[in-house]
Amino acid sequence: MPTLFICRECTARLARRAYVLLRSEHRLLHTRVIPPQRPSQDVIPLVNRGRRWEPNVLQSERQNGDAVSATSFPSSEGQDDETGGTTRHRGGRVWKFVPKTPLSVQRLGILPPTDSIRELKAKILCARGNYRVVHEDLVRVYGLSHSEARHAVGQLERLLWGHLDMDTAASRLDRYLSWKKDISAALRNAAAVSSIQDVNSSIGDASTETTSHASEKVSMKTAWQRLDKDRRELLWSQMVLSTLDSEPHTLPTLIQSTFDPSWCPSYVVEDLLYVLFRRCHLALQRGAQGNCIQMQKDIEAIVTFVLNKSPPRYLALEQTVLQMTLPALPTTELNQRNQLLRTIEHPVHAHTLLHIASRFAKSFDTKGYAVDILRILTDMPGFDLNTPAAASVCTSLLTLNENEPLPDEQAAPDILIEFLLERGLRPNLLVLSALMRNFCVRGHLDTAWTVFDLMLQYGLEPDQHVYSILLNGSKRNPGDASLEHIFNIITSRNAWSPVLVNDYLDLLFRENESQLEQRRRQRKANNAWRPMLQLYAKFYDLAPLQKFTLFPLENLVKAQGVEPKYSTPSIRMAESLMPQPDTKLMQPDSVVLCLMIGAHMRSLLTPKYAIRYYRYFCKLVGKKDPAALGLLAEHGTLVYDIFIRTLMQFRATSGFAVEEVEKMVLAANKEKARDGRNLYHHPPSIYTWGILLNGLKNHNDIRNALAVFNMMTTIGQVRPTLPIWNAFIQTLARAGSVSGVVKAIWSLKQAGLQPNDRTIKAISMLPRRLRDKVIAELEEMRRAPEKFSIPRALPLDPTKLGASNIKGTHNIPVDNHVRRPLAIPRNLKELAGQLEALDIRKIERPRKRQQQVNSNLPLGLLR
Repeated sequence: MPTLFICRECTARLARRAYVLLRSEHRLLHTRVIPPQRPSQDVIPLVNRGRRWEPNVLQSERQNGDAVSATSFPSSEGQDDETGGTTRHRGGRVWKFVPKTPLSVQRLGILPPTDSIRELKAKILCARGNYRVVHEDLVRVYGLSHSEARHAVGQLERLLWGHLDMDTAASRLDRYLSWKKDISAALRNAAAVSSIQDVNSSIGDASTETTSHASEKVSMKTAWQRLDKDRRELLWSQMVLSTLDSEPHTLPTLIQSTFDPSWCPSYVVEDLLYVLFRRCHLALQRGAQGNCIQMQKDIEAIVTFVLNKSPPRYLALEQTVLQMTLPALPTTELNQRNQLLRTIEHPVHAHTLLHIASRFAKSFDTKGYAVDILRILTDMPGFDLNTPAAASVCTSLLTLNENEPLPDEQAAPDILIEFLLERGLRPNLLVLSALMRNFCVRGHLDTAWTVFDLMLQYGLEPDQHVYSILLNGSKRNPGDASLEHIFNIITSRNAWSPVLVNDYLDLLFRENESQLEQRRRQRKANNAWRPMLQLYAKFYDLAPLQKFTLFPLENLVKAQGVEPKYSTPSIRMAESLMPQPDTKLMQPDSVVLCLMIGAHMRSLLTPKYAIRYYRYFCKLVGKKDPAALGLLAEHGTLVYDIFIRTLMQFRATSGFAVEEVEKMVLAANKEKARDGRNLYHHPPSIYTWGILLNGLKNHNDIRNALAVFNMMTTIGQVRPTLPIWNAFIQTLARAGSVSGVVKAIWSLKQAGLQPNDRTIKAISMLPRRLRDKVIAELEEMRRAPEKFSIPRALPLDPTKLGASNIKGTHNIPVDNHVRRPLAIPRNLKELAGQLEALDIRKIERPRKRQQQVNSNLPLGLLR
């Protein structure tokens, strides 16, 4: 019997578990058939020359007339040799040996497609493993699409693989062709509109029976095991097909009770899942999304069960079915599915792998998995890392999301870009921009500038997003010369665009916001309004912003002699810019309008102007002004949050702010009931609740601040973020509540968050004795967590934290002699009733002037 010779490179490939493309020619080996009569010393193996394996010339001759001789490897690409095959080379070495197709098989490929199943069977048996010659026959006989026919060819290769005798092969082929006839009819029925309606109705009627009970599975499995193996193998495909037609919602229970990969044909499971996928896809096209959700769950249940039960190289699902089950998986389960596919050596297409890698690349803790998949992909012959889909994955790999921790050192940007360049990535503008931002977020601004110089060396022209990355990176290093450098580059190239102007306005606002004021728990002024307005007027039209102000903006722009309280290099650079001509002024978008309104509200020094501006904006909304409604539609509660924050800065208007938040809740519920959605009136967001909590905390109203946190989780139904937890812990620390601080920190960790430096700073507000007690209790909870029963979602009741003894609570007189503490408010209405009522006459009462101001401006309006 002839003996196979396999080179050392092919042996290594067989031992390596990796994904391969579905095309069969990428899996062929450097195989030679050696005649058994030849002495072993005549076979010359491949010779190692440096790092390449090259063959020596094999001189051979035919013996006995039927043995195929081993010949020399040709030096030219695609040259036929004496063995009846073709040797292909790549990079100076042997890539693979493709056996020459026999003449009988070549004649089969020339024949016209047949309409008879009997002739198709004969053609398959004569194909000698080259089943691609029956591709067109499968399309014509069963009405399959070309992609379905390609998958059927792969099923034939796995079904008839090995040294089978003619009777065994014919028996397997008869069952397969009979199954294909039935399943093709199911596919045609799925494409018919009447069949889709029948499927939808059957699924809808069975919606109450979708939950499979364990007792049903056990009883079905017990009854199934009573049958002998031959009868189970004979009946199983027909049972699956009849269940698919009559009761598709019971398919997961049937498969989980009867599936056994030792005798169940793999093509039955593959075609079953494909039919379910086609039905779900057609149902989505016709708008039956509700029925499709349950079908997707059934597909996911069957796929998960079958993959876990399958041995290696048993299953080859359609890639569309495989991709359908991936988006619903969380990242951790997706990684488990990825490892499972590798374990069972399931063929996965390059596009599916890119989809998985894209999911991993977008999360900070799974970027290493994306690197592993890209390594597998780049090892595939013919894969190009510079295609749009692959380059998009590379960009996501180098991108850091907002408010996420930094990845580990294995996903550092310098290591990632070095890996991608070694794998053949050609740098482009998007990749280098993502790399620059990665370095800026990590604080390596000098390295980001090095990448910028590299971008110029590659001949890439920086756009506004590149300048924006460097400008935002300079915000984190205000004392660095980088800000002046990028400012000069933008100005010299006349590249000021809306994105860059908005970034610079935000820089001015944040720079003034970071200026500390002494002896003030609640800072009540931001002096960036004047320089921001002057920069705004140089590039934007004033008319859209004028609609939201109560005085002429041109008077403030032209005002001379009023110096800002804090003069910084960024303000001086903004003053050096020349204004644009009126014909080149840009129209502001909603982003810059919200930024300017926020800066203006932060500049107000008295509550009366805060009330006026808020009522003026509500009046615009009541008149359905397009500009005001546009801000609400595009930015949700942002504009209301700006006004609520301004009102919460003053104790006299804090109760009024709480009343307005209550009105927001009522308006949002009314609009949702009327229109089915919230377009202009949105419920309070996490930022709205955080503003209330911080405002009451800064006014030393600890009791009501704790009540607001409780309302946030009960009334608002929002999940506190880490900044909210830090503000809440700071509130508890001011109250001196050790148990409250301990419970809050423990619940923070239970919510999946980790304390940061601001959490430590909040704990440090406790006295030393209480701080040591908090640390001791946290250590005890860490060692024995089972002794403490704290719910994952906290709402902390202030009455259970010793609120009656909390500092900063207020008492009200019941009569002339008795005083009692206020009750803990349970809703916004009760909270507003306990705060100071709004007294317009008191607010409007003029104060004594502390300093001389410009007479052209309203008193107390601007500084």
